[in-house]
Amino acid sequence: MFRRFSVVAALLLCAGLASGDGAITGTTPNEFRISNTPVVMDHVTIETSTPYQLVTSRLDDEVNRFDESYRKLLKENNIDELRAKLTQGLEPDGFMIHFIAAQGDLLALEGRRQQGNVYYLGNVVAAAQMTKLNFSAALYAPLRLNVYENGQGGTTFEYDKPSTQFGQFHNVDIDKVAQILDDHLLSLIKKVTA
Repeated sequence: MFRRFSVVAALLLCAGLASGDGAITGTTPNEFRISNTPVVMDHVTIETSTPYQLVTSRLDDEVNRFDESYRKLLKENNIDELRAKLTQGLEPDGFMIHFIAAQGDLLALEGRRQQGNVYYLGNVVAAAQMTKLNFSAALYAPLRLNVYENGQGGTTFEYDKPSTQFGQFHNVDIDKVAQILDDHLLSLIKKVTA
């Protein structure tokens, strides 16, 4: 009898979680609420004939790194100096590299390797502007740019368009910043493939 009750209770709990329509409340003083929001993204794929090694070399040369020196200024609360350094670091394309994930090398776990990285590109100033308006925007900053060698010997770029990622927040000011990110990202890709 107890076992049957436990199974029924577990099924009811899972059904409530799967529906995403309410809170889980009980005798505990904490409340746990789950909501699900479908989001439509524009996924962009750009195929070029520019060789992968040339593209990654240009990205490395063109885009500055968001390194420990920036984090140190933030930790020490040197905000004016941080702002000035960020303004300089974001030149000329409006992005900095936060991290490079060597996804192609990780394919060695599956017995092969491929030329390909995922670049975590961001504009910390833009991210702070959007996050101030809706903290959930932080989930999408920095942006991810998938860059890999394609079967024709060129380079393929893939990303989810920033304006559609941030558009889910239905905020005109966030939308304006996201549109600028769209433009800067496409401009950067054109620049490193020219």
